[in-house]
Amino acid sequence: MGTLEGYEPSLDLQGEEPTKASAALKVYGTTTSPYTRKIRILGGAAGLAVDLVDTRTEEGAAALARVSPLGKVPVVELPGPVVLPDSGLIAAWLWTHHAPALRAAGFSAAAPGSDAEFAERELLLVVEGALDSAINRFYLLRDQLPDQGYVTRQRDRVTTTLTWLDAHMPAFARPLAPASLSLGCALDWMVFRDVTDLVRFPRLSTFREAWKASGVGAGTEPG
Repeated sequence: MGTLEGYEPSLDLQGEEPTKASAALKVYGTTTSPYTRKIRILGGAAGLAVDLVDTRTEEGAAALARVSPLGKVPVVELPGPVVLPDSGLIAAWLWTHHAPALRAAGFSAAAPGSDAEFAERELLLVVEGALDSAINRFYLLRDQLPDQGYVTRQRDRVTTTLTWLDAHMPAFARPLAPASLSLGCALDWMVFRDVTDLVRFPRLSTFREAWKASGVGAGTEPG
């Protein structure tokens, strides 16, 4: 089967053991991307040296184009070469190979196939669905599209979803579950980009204050 020119396909990760070379995690992304931030936090918690390739630069964008056809961030490049082109896939790899370090650092993951895992995945999908709609709306408005139709529906989805999360999301607690990590990164990005007023969501506001006070994302704030 052919491949896209310049794209290096990833390998089957099942059964792969971490190597000394994996002590450094090469991440393609930006300091503003909440998905990149999540991986930077997890990578650091796993004890890996995170090497961030800023894809906002000409060199970084060209390097990203060589390893991933999607053009989205984050992307992680491992020895092999192995390319992981999605934050969820990267997080799964980190948990597969660095679970003891992540648990010791105060993170948690439900047992695969358990009811707890499905409940956690539901929360994660809702959190990242709200974030995706907020990101879409932000960039569409920045490109000067009128605030109508699809653009307006993105605002409505953000509001509806944050309202649901305000009622259903558990309070901030350690160990930190995947949905809580994503929520902390998402809320910080929404405030940074001024895409919503968190005062309307008291439980989410309280969550964010506890998230900031915990220091989990210290040094990786969007900017």
